[in-house]
Amino acid sequence: MKKLLALCVSLLTALTLLTGCGGGDTKQYNLDDLMSAIEAVAPVTVPAEMDDDYLTGMYGIDMADVEEYKGKYTNVSLSTDEILIVKAAKGKADTIKAACEARRTAKYDQAAMYDDVQAQKAENGRIVVKGDYVIFVVAGDETRIENGEVDAVYQEIDEALDKALA
Repeated sequence: MKKLLALCVSLLTALTLLTGCGGGDTKQYNLDDLMSAIEAVAPVTVPAEMDDDYLTGMYGIDMADVEEYKGKYTNVSLSTDEILIVKAAKGKADTIKAACEARRTAKYDQAAMYDDVQAQKAENGRIVVKGDYVIFVVAGDETRIENGEVDAVYQEIDEALDKALA
């Protein structure tokens, strides 16, 4: 009887542990901390804060697909700098990612007409999805990009994102 009871308790404990592990990536992130981590290596030139109108107008994002967000864009007309961090509504991360991909393409297409450095910056922009979080970054040191260091600039951004999302 004691063995049967011990076996039942062990099985229940194992099932409880397995159920707790099956929820996927539900880690919560502070958007200000994520923004600070990115800006430490790739600040937005003359930044302005994004609002709902910017997200709907420039990204085509339905605000019902967003739980919270933080974004900055440049106020310099010849710059492509932009950072957007979105905690998507449940099941909407792919929708937000697609909007960011379209935005990156639009930024590249526009910049390619007038400035190779800005075009490279946009072309290499990062879109990272971690659970319900989608992060879009087009930023980085223009002088280094102009000097052929675009990969190194974005590697620093990748490392900052990896660390912030750990």
